[in-house]
This record gives sequence, structure tokens and C-alpha cells, in this order.
Amino acid sequence: MSRPPPPMLSVPEKKTAAAELFRDRHFFSATAFSDVRDARAAVAVPNPQAQPPASRRALILRYHRLLFSARDDPCAFDENLSFTWHDAFRPHLKHAAASLRFEKAALVFNIGAAASGIAAAHSRVTEEGVRAACGEFQRAAGAFRAVGEMMEEEAATTVDMSSQATAMLERLMLAQAQECCFERALAGGKSPAVCSKVARQAALYYEEAYAILVAPPLQNHFERLWVSQVQLKAALFNAEACYRYAIDLHEKTEIGEEIARLQVGINAIADTKRTARGAPGPLYDYASRLEQDMNKSLETAKEENYRVYLFRIPAAASLAPLSAASLVRSASLSEILEAKSENDTQSP
Repeated sequence: MSRPPPPMLSVPEKKTAAAELFRDRHFFSATAFSDVRDARAAVAVPNPQAQPPASRRALILRYHRLLFSARDDPCAFDENLSFTWHDAFRPHLKHAAASLRFEKAALVFNIGAAASGIAAAHSRVTEEGVRAACGEFQRAAGAFRAVGEMMEEEAATTVDMSSQATAMLERLMLAQAQECCFERALAGGKSPAVCSKVARQAALYYEEAYAILVAPPLQNHFERLWVSQVQLKAALFNAEACYRYAIDLHEKTEIGEEIARLQVGINAIADTKRTARGAPGPLYDYASRLEQDMNKSLETAKEENYRVYLFRIPAAASLAPLSAASLVRSASLSEILEAKSENDTQSP
């Protein structure tokens, strides 16, 4: 790729308070229940971010599996037991519920958070790295979708596990997975028309995430960096779609529409850079380099049109929407729970 890949967002893990799981002392002498207790203690460490995401995922998956097995003996659990979990994005907010469903949903949320961290940490300058990141982002998307479904029957929760937040996180993870597909398409020498469709779908996913992110109840819940990065990514991939489509138009000597598409893409970047304050520097750098590349192509196209073709340049409003092609999906819950190690990096 001519430009280094832009940064990705990863979801922080939810923290939990310690909980005494069983009502009767004799359960503590049973190996199976002792394993459940110890597994939860490993999950409930005060600083989970200090451990590698792959290690965290392994711990959470182990506890989830043990908890799933122990549910067959409901008499073991204290009926007054209350599980407390903090909001991943606003840790001072917390929710407690006497519900194993709530406990399991929080665990699946953290499995998704770990998958997003693993994905964001992959180096996407190699085919292996970008493929692995793509697979993990799809696992993360599936995890957040599953959390939304699991929480439908819960009366209340923290904002991060609301239907709006889980829907937004699913779309964001799909956007980042689709972005990986765009990077693979470019590196693999796919045609400009194909690259345009892949980029356009990434933009659509980012637009959907952004629309939820700036509406109640999320509009003041996330850091400005998150809002700005999602907003700028939506503009960038709309611009990438225009740029790749313009290259295809140039090859077909459809210079008038090429000029119009390039202008639309350049304007999208310029307008968003003025309002998306707080996005990371590398993302602004990526935007600036893309803008420069598009301006060079625009100058060339204008000069050729003036000297040779004299095509009419259509108005932006008259242009048909660009086609999109989704190459990603949210992983199923079974695929998410089958992730075993840091080396489990195949796309779902």
C-alpha cells in the first residue's frame, strides 16, 4: 500500500466486583465449583488491561465454560447473589443484577473487547496480519451482537450494554473488518472498481456506527476521540470509494464524471477534517495524504479535459450513488466461544 494503514479502535474491558458464588460451604470443597470460583477471581482482577488481550480472552472463555457447566446445578448458586459490572467506557457507572444471564452477557462483552484488542494490535502491513485482524473484528462484531440479544430480557443495565451501544459496536467492528478487506483488495491488486465497492461498504458501516454514536443515549457517553475517529473514517472511505471509482472512470476516458467524483471525495475529507477534532494524528496524516493524491489526480484530469476532451462536468447532486459490496459478517456465538488462543486467527 502506498499509505500506511490508519489506526483502529479497540473496546475496553468491563470490570467487575468480587462475588461469592455459592451458598453452601460444601461446594467449596468440590473441585468443579472451586474451579468456577477461581476462574471468576482471575477474571475480576483490578487491572485487566495489564494482561495481553489473548490471555484475557483465554481466562474469560474458561470461566464462561465452567459457568455454563455449573448452571446445571442451580441449587449451588446463592439465589440472592448479585453480580456487579462497571461500564466499559464510564467505569464509575455500574449495574448489579441477581442474574446469571447478566453475568454471561458481561463475559461475552469482554470476549468481544478482547477480540477487538487482538485485532487492533495486529500489524496490517502483511497479508497474514490483515487477514487475522479481519477475522478478530468479525468475532468482536458477533460478540456485541450476542450481548444485545442476551440483554433483551434484562430490565436495566449500564449504557455500554444497551441495545444502542451493542448495535453501534457491532457496526463499528464490521466497519473495521471491512476496512481490512479494503486493505487486502489494494494489496492484492484488485481492480479500482472492486476496491471502490469495498471502500463504499466500509463507509456505510462507519456511517451507521456514527449515526448511533451521536444520538441518545450514546451522544455524551464516549470519548471525543471515538466520535471523531468514526466520523473521519466514514468520510475517508467515502473518499476512497470516489478515488478508486475515478481511477476506473479515467481508464474508460469518462473524464467529466471522474472530475466530479474526485471533487466529491476531496470535499468530504476537507469538510470532515474541520469538524472531527480529537482523532489521532496518524489518521489525520492518512487523510491528508489521500487528499493530496486525489488533488493530483484532479489536476491531471482537469488539464486533460481542458486540452483534449472538453467533457461537461456533472453536478455532484446528479451523480448516482456508488455501489457497495460487503465482505464481512458478524461471527456466530459458537464461533466466538471456540476461540482458543492467540494463534486462532482464521476468519470466521
